[in-house]
Amino acid sequence: MSTDRSGLMMRVAEVEQAASLKGDVSASPLQRDLERGLRFAHVMMSINQLEGREGAIFARALAELLVGKGMLAQEELQTMMSQVRQRMEAQPAPKVMLARTEDKYGGEHTVLLDCASRIHICKAKCCALNFYLTDQDLDEGIVRWDYGRPYWIQKGEDGYCVHCDRGTWRCRVHSYRPYVCRAYDCRNDERIWLDFERMIPNPEL
Repeated sequence: MSTDRSGLMMRVAEVEQAASLKGDVSASPLQRDLERGLRFAHVMMSINQLEGREGAIFARALAELLVGKGMLAQEELQTMMSQVRQRMEAQPAPKVMLARTEDKYGGEHTVLLDCASRIHICKAKCCALNFYLTDQDLDEGIVRWDYGRPYWIQKGEDGYCVHCDRGTWRCRVHSYRPYVCRAYDCRNDERIWLDFERMIPNPEL
């Protein structure tokens, strides 16, 4: 527990340092401060989640100890656990999603496809898939994330990434695109293609 907490506290310091050195220069000071503040809040949320997990471990150990000593019936424990689980599932806790990957500019993982010849058919459906960003993306401050679901890629009302040009289906931040965009391979993804080589798309596109 102490190791996890220490690691997260180090990330708090890294967030503050990176925010002062990098970011979208076109963003207003208020926007940059808001993003830095949200990132700090989300790291602290992760710390609270870890501490909550420790509390759950303690409660489970105590329950097992009481059952083992005959002070609590197993059936009573199971009934109460079921009731508590239902209440907790009705109010799910928010979860911060942040991917950890190698350097996205490394190149070894980049998939090279002739997207230009197919994009009029697939309509860049890969840009409507869900994924979350990495520390590297956040530190650059260019790729936008969903403030309501940190740190998932931000989308428009049509379900497409906000960086996807709706007229050309091209990425407006292609040079800075996330790791997953570079490593994604649609050739065997049935959500996109029924037959990649023959350019037959999934009819549900």
